[in-house]
Amino acid sequence: MGLDKSLAGNRVNRYESQARGIDLDGLGKLAEVLGVPMAYLVAPDDATADLLLVLARLSEEERARVLADLLQSLNRT
Repeated sequence: MGLDKSLAGNRVNRYESQARGIDLDGLGKLAEVLGVPMAYLVAPDDATADLLLVLARLSEEERARVLADLLQSLNRT
């Protein structure tokens, strides 16, 4: 994220303990460094986070097909 190593640990600790929030720019940099979509970092639960990672690895065409299949499946219930 472009932080000095001596500062990075303290800053991440503050984020994790919720003592300090992170802005969107910082969140975007963190996601980039971790190689995950930004939405992964704010997902409400582990299952949603895992789904976001899987979807991010698919091509745009594959994501569209998965979405269509999911919507069709939900409409059957």
